[in-house]
Amino acid sequence: MTGTGPVPLWLDHASIAVPDLPAAIEDLDTKLGLAATISPAAPERHSRVCLDRTYLEVAADAGRVGWQATMCFLRFADPDALRAHLDATNLSYTFGAWEGVDGTWDDVEVRSGGVHLPTLIRRTAPVDVARDWPPALSGSHRCGARSLVAVHLEVPSLDAAAEAFSRLVGTSLSSATAGAAVRVPLASGELVLREGAVDRIAGLVLGVGSLVETRRVLALGPTEDGVAWLEGEEAHGLRLGFTEGSSTT
Repeated sequence: MTGTGPVPLWLDHASIAVPDLPAAIEDLDTKLGLAATISPAAPERHSRVCLDRTYLEVAADAGRVGWQATMCFLRFADPDALRAHLDATNLSYTFGAWEGVDGTWDDVEVRSGGVHLPTLIRRTAPVDVARDWPPALSGSHRCGARSLVAVHLEVPSLDAAAEAFSRLVGTSLSSATAGAAVRVPLASGELVLREGAVDRIAGLVLGVGSLVETRRVLALGPTEDGVAWLEGEEAHGLRLGFTEGSSTT
């Protein structure tokens, strides 16, 4: 899916908090067919499931029960163009820098009243890593996952969220109707908004080459709206879906 806004925003990654990182890495591999790479700078608390130009950040959060997707991030390429776009939308924003475990990112917090918007990021250091980050997928995952293609978000007010996200991406969105989702197209991937009691990430969708092959590895439910959701407790409470297609261009 390709966004049509004036400033391209790509689905960069989602963060998943887990109570025990070694145990999570083991379950990701043996139960979900996803290989996580431990970050050498913080091997006890940080890892990534590397996908094609996207990834899942899996980090330890002691005391947590179960796994939870806590944040999602959109990537931008041109800081000046982003500033001009945000100024034109009258969205409030703050540019900053985030020091991660193995590098530095431009970090842009955007606000629209009570609507929670994703953090906008761009890796800046180390320079040799940043110029091609996130990298292309170089290996394979046993479940067939290739990319992060969608993040499902629950929002208290679908109308308010649709208006705020429309301003953020710079394109009109389909009107919210009772019980229906509002899809937010990005330069790669999409966000799917549904009304719920609280702001939260309700699901992550990974693109695969063949759902038939993925079903040989994972217990998936029926395909609904193109997505087959994982059944059972293998993901420790994390809602994980799979769909055919993995475009991240």
